[in-house]
Amino acid sequence: MNKTGADNGYRSFLANIRIPIWLTIAAVITFILILAFTVNHARERDIVEQFSRQQMAIARGTAAGIEDLISSVEKSMIILSRLPCACVTGIMPETTRQSIKVIYDDLDGKVEFIAVKNKDDLLTAEYPPSIFEGITDENFKHSSYFQEIKKTGKTYIGGLQLAWEGEAKDRAQSVIIAVPKYDAEDNFSGVVLTGLSLSAIIDRYIKATSETSGCGWIIDSSGAILVRPDKLHACMELKTLGNAKILGGAPLKDTLIKGKEGYSECMLPMEGGRTKKSIIAYAPVNAGSGRWFIAITTPYNKIVLLARKGFINIIFWTLGLIIVVVITGISVAYSSAKQLRLKEELKRLKEREGWQEKLLREYRTTEGIIAGSPIPTFVLNREHRVILWNRACSELTGFDAGDMIGTDQHSVPFYKEKRPALADIIIDYDIDVLEKYYATKHVKKSATVEGAYEAMDYITDLGGKNRYIYFLAAPIYDGKGELIAAIETIQDVTQQRETDIRLKEYAETLQNELNQNIKLRREIEDLYNYLQSILDSLPEKIFDLDSEGIINYVSRDVKKDEKMISQKFAGKHFADFVDPENRQFVLGIWENAKKGIFTPYEMTSTAKDGSKRNLLTTLRPVKKTGHYILVQRDITELKILEKKFYESQKLAAVGQLSAGIAHEVRNPLSSIKMSLQILEKRMKPEGNDSKRFQIARREVEHLEKLVNDLLLYAKPSDPIKKPSDIEKIIGHALAMTEKSVSDKHVQVEMDLAKDLPPLNADPAMLEQVFLNIYLNAIDAMEEGGKLSISARKTANRVLVEVRDNGCGISSEDMPHIFNPFFTKKKYGTGLGLTQIKKIMDLHQGTIIISSEEGTGTSVTMTFSLKAPQQKG
Repeated sequence: MNKTGADNGYRSFLANIRIPIWLTIAAVITFILILAFTVNHARERDIVEQFSRQQMAIARGTAAGIEDLISSVEKSMIILSRLPCACVTGIMPETTRQSIKVIYDDLDGKVEFIAVKNKDDLLTAEYPPSIFEGITDENFKHSSYFQEIKKTGKTYIGGLQLAWEGEAKDRAQSVIIAVPKYDAEDNFSGVVLTGLSLSAIIDRYIKATSETSGCGWIIDSSGAILVRPDKLHACMELKTLGNAKILGGAPLKDTLIKGKEGYSECMLPMEGGRTKKSIIAYAPVNAGSGRWFIAITTPYNKIVLLARKGFINIIFWTLGLIIVVVITGISVAYSSAKQLRLKEELKRLKEREGWQEKLLREYRTTEGIIAGSPIPTFVLNREHRVILWNRACSELTGFDAGDMIGTDQHSVPFYKEKRPALADIIIDYDIDVLEKYYATKHVKKSATVEGAYEAMDYITDLGGKNRYIYFLAAPIYDGKGELIAAIETIQDVTQQRETDIRLKEYAETLQNELNQNIKLRREIEDLYNYLQSILDSLPEKIFDLDSEGIINYVSRDVKKDEKMISQKFAGKHFADFVDPENRQFVLGIWENAKKGIFTPYEMTSTAKDGSKRNLLTTLRPVKKTGHYILVQRDITELKILEKKFYESQKLAAVGQLSAGIAHEVRNPLSSIKMSLQILEKRMKPEGNDSKRFQIARREVEHLEKLVNDLLLYAKPSDPIKKPSDIEKIIGHALAMTEKSVSDKHVQVEMDLAKDLPPLNADPAMLEQVFLNIYLNAIDAMEEGGKLSISARKTANRVLVEVRDNGCGISSEDMPHIFNPFFTKKKYGTGLGLTQIKKIMDLHQGTIIISSEEGTGTSVTMTFSLKAPQQKG
């Protein structure tokens, strides 16, 4: 390389590094400036925050001082208001005048004057006289403070503009402090007022504040400035703060009216319509009925002036330091670049020689690899001519390399004609040609080689065979990234393709079989669910047992996760769920079943609630398996019905026998009763003989009643129903108990509704029902008992209730009271309530008996008003 080339390279090097260096320098300077401005802004905000808090503390102290001043003056005026005055006579006592002078002197210039006015708003006393020489009475007449004090009776503190004559005309507005005055009868008699010296407030508070902190104001609740410094200390000429706004957009006046202390950044209006950013700290002054505010304002620029001066100095020195560093860096870089230029030139000469040798070796190596590769390969140059045709390609196509190199006939061995190959399309990068010749050849971009394309085609008579060929073509670039050639490989994938086809057909076959199996499984699951529903709906419980008695399935079992059996039964022997007292018996039946002897058996088991249940168990084998089916049926209800049936059969037999006996006995009893009546009339017995006749007659009547009850129970007659008055039926039955009621002195209470409708019933049978109930109640009561009878209509029914206060029925006897022949009486038949129940059933009525032993019994009967439908 000559010197000119070296110089050009050096200049190129400087040009390449110049722009990045300047960009880096600019970025660093920009970053430093941004950081400096950010730090300065944060520092300014901190200074403003600290200054604002200090100003707020000063405003708070000033407000407290003014409140103390007003409070001390107000207390002095209250003292004067309690002294004697000339409200009636018009002559002010001398002592009061002296007191006014003493208090004025004691306030030591804090007030401008002290005055007393009567109830007609006229001055009666004032001090000092010199102050009032230029003031007319009109200044004090019809003032708002007088009317307000007279109305509210409270101290008034507010502004008052007085007009003086002569040189006093320019005096500032006064602050009036006025208190009411009352006579001995507590009637309003005038006011005592004083003018608070605004000059004292300005000298003591406002000027001191302005000299140390900023511009101080006293502002009333309407935003008007009451007190401000003189012209030497004035910040601006403002009559109102209505146009002043804080930075958030809200009016400053609204912020002050809230009555809280604080501070804000605000824009204060200036002359010419301009605004000025200021910091205002404020605190409320509670002055009587109104509210004042101490406001201290300081221009924002004045607060941050010192910080900004320091910041400008820092920026200046920082920029100077940066410039020095940049100049030094450029000098060092320029010197280093000269040294690098020589080193780079020597290095490039050595590298170029090495590259040339390396490229030559790589070319020969690559050519040898391609030529000896088992994969058929050819290479095209930019002119679409073959520059390499390897041995494998000659064997596949039957065309030698000598016949193909240097020609453009590389497509003829495959398609018998000249047409673009994939390598041609890559060299020209012609997508239209690619779509035209390879759209149906499964062409796509290679996923592994960048810029390469691959395609699949079926070639006939290639090397004497029909083949599936896989083409892969890729570009070849030089060191500058320019396309210089294209390489294309050819692979015979016939065997792989045929294998894929066979695998696809096999996969389709498997898929069809899988679909059939899925369908069959669904059908089996549907059938299983159907059978499961049938088994779960059966009243019997079904167990599937293996040859060892282990439970495999239980109907009506609560399962989780779609399992065949729940955790409760899984893997357990069925005998584990048998009561201990029956387990040995059941295991004996199981052993017989394993021997082929299957015998159904019954046993009694204890349920979870402690009740006894009768179970009928059947065991049978499942054909062609080692399993057994155990069917368990709860026959407890069947056993109960069977027992009741046998008992009813016995009772029917007893009833028939009783009816036969009663029928045979009734006629002799009638003869005996008649004979006793005839003998008693003829013999007219006296003394013990008469008693014996009465005993015999009573016993015959008892036997006659017993026979009639037996006949009525055994062979009840059908009721002869007709519209019947229930009130008359109740009364007739009660009349038949007249002797029993009078013998025991029973008190009877009747409560029958007046609107009881007629019942479709047999009156004789119902009279028998009520008669038996009355007699049972009378028998249960002692002398002087109480029998209550009530009847009322409810909806479509008539309800009759009979209540007594007798001995009641024990809870042990309640379940048996309607059983035939059940009685606790010495002479009872036990058929009375049985007859009542039968008669109520024949009338489609209900009877409910409730009783408590020792308290009494209540019998409630309900009769339907709807006539039963006739069958036919």
